[in-house]
Amino acid sequence: MGLNNRRKIQIELPEFLIRSLEQRVAETNTDALPEQRVVLDDVVEWYLASPITVADVPRFETSIPGFTDALSAWLTTVTYDPP
Repeated sequence: MGLNNRRKIQIELPEFLIRSLEQRVAETNTDALPEQRVVLDDVVEWYLASPITVADVPRFETSIPGFTDALSAWLTTVTYDPP
């Protein structure tokens, strides 16, 4: 399984966090062109990826071979651009 393959997971979050993420989706999609529209998954991905720092990448690459390439590929396809 490649690192950019998609896999579903189930998580439990407090309602206020879910609503805040849904609000981000709504804000982002306001006046967005169809190709710029995002879904909840896009926003969650961005929030999970955003804490990864340049210093983290070599460390992660050591324990997760291919991490750097996967992150680079993901960055070229990400659609969410936080306000």
